[in-house]
Amino acid sequence: MNGQGMGKRPRWLIGVGVLGVVLFGPGTCHLIHLSLMRRRLDRGLAELAAQQERLRQEEARLQSDPSYLEGLIRSTFKVAKPGEYVIPLTPEND
Repeated sequence: MNGQGMGKRPRWLIGVGVLGVVLFGPGTCHLIHLSLMRRRLDRGLAELAAQQERLRQEEARLQSDPSYLEGLIRSTFKVAKPGEYVIPLTPEND
């Protein structure tokens, strides 16, 4: 190929691009942008729905499983029963 063929291709693509904007209008770009935004929002909505389901399951477990609740309280607040010794396995930075 010679150098002329390479120079004509970008002009041809630019011409097709300008023709596309003239035929379809600038609203097409906006429509594509909105479509991409909707897909992103749909993914976010699906993630939030999954998180909501996990939280519902956690709530149900907290309400129905006393041993799970006790373990959670003990580990979070470092609570011990009377006469029980707690040996911390991780150093605390107070």
